[in-house]
Amino acid sequence: MITAMLIIGLAAWRLTALLSYERGPFDIFVRFRSLLGIDHDPKPPNEPISWPNNSLARAITCPWCLGLYAAVACWGLWEWEPTVVMVIAASTVLIAVERWNHG
Repeated sequence: MITAMLIIGLAAWRLTALLSYERGPFDIFVRFRSLLGIDHDPKPPNEPISWPNNSLARAITCPWCLGLYAAVACWGLWEWEPTVVMVIAASTVLIAVERWNHG
């Protein structure tokens, strides 16, 4: 039970990071967020952040909110096909090791 929880949590973090703020291959996640109305242009330091106008876009820009939904999705995927969740979780471990090794 604890092992499944850790694997699902690692996979949920990875999906949250991809959807919330990472670029992805060929900027696929940037394009996805742009379709939702999320502005990626850098703002001057003193200019306030402009939040998206729709609820889905606001949920995706908040990693804490999106993390809850990603955890539920990963749990459902775990029930259906655990191997997919394990591969996503393994990529999280790979990122952690890479950062530790070069940090």
